[in-house]
Amino acid sequence: MGLKRLTPRLLLPLVLLAPLASGASDGDLALPTYIAEYKTQVGGMQVTLTRTLTEKKGQYQLNQSGRKTFLIKLSEDANFTVKEGRIIGDHFVYQLSGVTNRRREVIFDKSAGVIRSLRKKKWTEHPWADDVLDRLSLQEQFRLILLGADTPPDLVALSVVDGDRIKPKQFELVGTVLIDTDVGQLNTVHYRERRDDPEKRRSDTWLAIDHTFLMVRTEHVEDGSTTVIELVSGAVEDQPITGPDIAP
Repeated sequence: MGLKRLTPRLLLPLVLLAPLASGASDGDLALPTYIAEYKTQVGGMQVTLTRTLTEKKGQYQLNQSGRKTFLIKLSEDANFTVKEGRIIGDHFVYQLSGVTNRRREVIFDKSAGVIRSLRKKKWTEHPWADDVLDRLSLQEQFRLILLGADTPPDLVALSVVDGDRIKPKQFELVGTVLIDTDVGQLNTVHYRERRDDPEKRRSDTWLAIDHTFLMVRTEHVEDGSTTVIELVSGAVEDQPITGPDIAP
């Protein structure tokens, strides 16, 4: 993959800490729906992931799935609504089966004032908080922030529930980059997650500026092992994602 830096920039002072967008009325923000396919490797085997975001009467469903014969089957579902620029979770399920079996689940029960999280077959209960996300809908909250901002914020801070912990996550703006992909060259904004041990772990994501900040690429490095997820094809609101060098 070729990377050409368009506008390198040093990180500027913090301009955004809360997961709320600026530059547009929050009430006007909506998430454009899409379907996208990505390629990655799971357990040494190449797997195609299909991700879809649909909306019906204000209820969003984000699904990600992939399989490789009977050895690997992955399914993730996040259901949520959007209110004043903020994702309000409803239910999240992650299921990995085949050679390895794993399940995670999050139930957002606002009426009871709790968030219930399943990890390693153990349920944990947390007090309700509007700004806590599951790990899948977190990515759509990121899109909402960028869609509502005049310029990409230098720092985005979000919170995700993971078993018995609520994890704060901070993402620093690296810059804007032109990336070569299977659909052509795409203008992207590049963010990197802050880590206490960056020499051991690093997580980067690139989002398509001209296609409602759809995820184009993620790269996670941990203990010398690298996992990459790359866009293969997709459409936002039924409009194919293409670079300027490929006709739709």
